[in-house]
Amino acid sequence: MRYSQQLTRTASRQVGLFRWPATTTVGTLTVLERRAAVLSRTQSCSTRDYIYGGARRTYATVIDTAELLKKSSTASGSTANTRRLSKKLWEKANVTTTEEGHRINLDKRTIKTSSGHPLIVPHDKTALAHLIVQEWATLPSLQIKPHSLPLTSLAARAIDLAKDEESEALREKIATHLLPYLDTDTMLIFAPTQEYNGKLRQSQEEAYRPVIAWAEKTFFDGEKLNYSDGDQGLTGNCQSETVRTKAKAWVMGLDVWQLTAFERAVLGGKSFLGGMQVVEKLVRTRELAEAVTLEVVYQMRRWGEVEDSHDVDWADLRRQLGSAAVLLIED
Repeated sequence: MRYSQQLTRTASRQVGLFRWPATTTVGTLTVLERRAAVLSRTQSCSTRDYIYGGARRTYATVIDTAELLKKSSTASGSTANTRRLSKKLWEKANVTTTEEGHRINLDKRTIKTSSGHPLIVPHDKTALAHLIVQEWATLPSLQIKPHSLPLTSLAARAIDLAKDEESEALREKIATHLLPYLDTDTMLIFAPTQEYNGKLRQSQEEAYRPVIAWAEKTFFDGEKLNYSDGDQGLTGNCQSETVRTKAKAWVMGLDVWQLTAFERAVLGGKSFLGGMQVVEKLVRTRELAEAVTLEVVYQMRRWGEVEDSHDVDWADLRRQLGSAAVLLIED
């Protein structure tokens, strides 16, 4: 089963719509059209929410797409109505450089963030601007999915955060939300030495210890980070108040672009220390992805890879870490 079909069926089960009406031909519907049909039958769903993996996730998108979803919410699911969804609302994505920065356009209309701000990236992020254009240029019709426009999504979040009237309060909220990841950091959890004949623990020691030592010296003034040792049993882990204070101060000192990239890296890799490495540009995203999935790798070696699960998770992690790294590239 294709992953897109799996997502659609999962979403349908969540809202009790696995069996489609007789007037709808499932084979002719695209993933976006199926989601539109789900939205049209779910009164509680917002038109800016996508059904994804059984959960509703707000996705930063452009105004034209939001308008399209509003129209689709009243569609009956017929071929005549869904056929309109396959047409693009633009011919060409492009960049125009102004005094404000690099403005990203669809034809002559500037893309807007979810808060209505024009999508304009700083002058020193030329590569980011052109990569965002490439995202839209390679987008097939209107099948916009949460993973289709990672750079657009991140840039829009950074812009909205910078222009929000309560920007400082939001930054503090983000920092507070990310701090618990330092307690449960993937790189601070070590497997028992007897698991996988000690090979997993050895790999973790080789990959994680240098990162821990670097973070303690660079950001925490030599203060030791607590870690969970599998040989001591299943125990919780919590950092000292000193470490937490220093970590929060470091996060609060980031600019909006660094903070947005850091947030994406932490949430994607489940590693606060890995996010620090991304911001400091000290690690290749593939190496980081391999480090935070060591246990999964050993599980796959023993039990095998689950098609449309492990491979999809790996690609999604690479996408999240890669987009975070690209956001930090400067001319």
